Amino acid sequence: MEIIGHAKILDFFVKVIDSGHINHAYCFVGPENVGKKTVAEYISAQLIGTPFAKLAINLDFILVDQVFDEKTEKTKKDISVSQIRTLREQLARRSYYGGYKVAVINGAEKMNSEACNALLKTLEEPSEKTVLFLITTDEKSLPETIQSRCQNIYFYPVAKDLIKKHLEKNGTSNANELAQFSFGLPGRACEWASDNESYEWYKQEVSRFSSLFKKNFHEKIKTVEELFGDKTDHIATRTTLFDVLNIWQWLVRDSILKDYSLHNLKIELDNKNAIDLYKKIEDAKQMLGQNIHPRLLVENILLQIP
Repeated sequence: MEIIGHAKILDFFVKVIDSGHINHAYCFVGPENVGKKTVAEYISAQLIGTPFAKLAINLDFILVDQVFDEKTEKTKKDISVSQIRTLREQLARRSYYGGYKVAVINGAEKMNSEACNALLKTLEEPSEKTVLFLITTDEKSLPETIQSRCQNIYFYPVAKDLIKKHLEKNGTSNANELAQFSFGLPGRACEWASDNESYEWYKQEVSRFSSLFKKNFHEKIKTVEELFGDKTDHIATRTTLFDVLNIWQWLVRDSILKDYSLHNLKIELDNKNAIDLYKKIEDAKQMLGQNIHPRLLVENILLQIP
C-alpha cells in the first residue's frame, strides 16, 4: 500500500509504535480527500499486524461510518448512539489475535450528542491495547470533552508532484492535469483517475462558480438552482452541496494566493472580499449539518459574490 505524502505523520507513528507509547485516541484533522482515513487504516494495519488489503475483514479492526438505510434508500444523517454502543462492546472484548484492537470513526463530526456521550465513556475508561482514530474536517465540531482526550494530528495538502508521480506510476495518461487540479488532495486525484464522470462534474462546478461573478442576484439563483437537487433525499442534497462548497472555497483560496494557473480562472476579488467570501463559505459548510435550509446558506454566499 502506497501512501501519497504525509511522510512526517507516518514517521511519527513509526517512532510511537516502536516506543510502545501510543496514545489511546487520535483525532485526524484536515480537508476532505487529503488522506486522513487512508493513513488511519494504514496505521491500524501496522498496529494489528495484518496486510493492509486484509484489514477490512480483520476481527480486531472496526470502522464506524454513516450507514445506508435500505428501507428508505438514503444515507442516515448521523452516526447514532447504537453504533457507538456496538463499538464500545467490540472494544471491550479481548483481541482475537492477542494484539491491539483498533477503531476508525470516519466523519466523527457526524456523531449526534448521544453518540458523543457514549464515546466519552470509552475515552474516559479505555480498554487495554485499544486505539481510536477520529476522522474529521474540523476538530472544533466535536465536543470539548472529546477533543481534550484526543491527540490532534493535522493533515495538509500534498505536493502535487507526489500526486503526479503516483498517478503516472499507475498509468494515468493525464496525470499532470489531474494533479494540478487536485488542490493537493490525493483522494480527489485518484478518484478522477478512475472515474472520468466525477472529473467532468468537478470541471462543471468550477465553470458554474466562475459564471456567478458580475451577475445580478436573480441570475445567480438561476445558475445554482439545480444544486438543491432531490427534495426527497435531503442528506444526499446536503452532501453534494458540501462537495460543491469545498470546490468554491478552494477556488477562492487560489484567488487569495494569486494562483490562477490551475484553471485559467481569474476571480476578480480584492483580498478583503476574498477572505470574507472564504469565511462565508466556511460558515455555510458548518451550518449544513444543522436544520438550516441549504438555499438560505447559498443565498448568503451569493450576496457576497460581486
